[in-house]
Amino acid sequence: MKFMKLGSKPDSVQSKGDNVRYVATELETEIIVIIGNVKFYLHKFPLLSKSGFLQKHIATSKNEEKKNQIDEIDISEIPGGSVAFEVCVKFCYGITVTLNAYNVFAARCAAEFLEMNETFEKSNLVYKIDVFLTSTIFRSWKDS
Repeated sequence: MKFMKLGSKPDSVQSKGDNVRYVATELETEIIVIIGNVKFYLHKFPLLSKSGFLQKHIATSKNEEKKNQIDEIDISEIPGGSVAFEVCVKFCYGITVTLNAYNVFAARCAAEFLEMNETFEKSNLVYKIDVFLTSTIFRSWKDS
């Protein structure tokens, strides 16, 4: 099966039960992303530097009353759900993620939803997935 590896850091996404995910670092989390019944405890910088959607939603939710609180955003409507979002998170953090026929389409839809395109960073996730699809997956399809 064809696949593509992105990132180089070891997987540091940890789980607490079925409903909590976080990236293990020394830094405190600054944002909670809720997708259905799963909560992701994350850091703003890796996400906001690559996602136009999160950049817009976090910037508009900030005000003086919430200055020292952790931002919370519910994006349960994201295509592919928490599994596809986790692929996007790993990409943002530079964690190794393997794209293959089983996860690439959900990851592509989630990346599009999150606006992870060339506007925010050159060779962002949408671009990398499109290159993988064009050069590997679509090329191997046979006309029927």
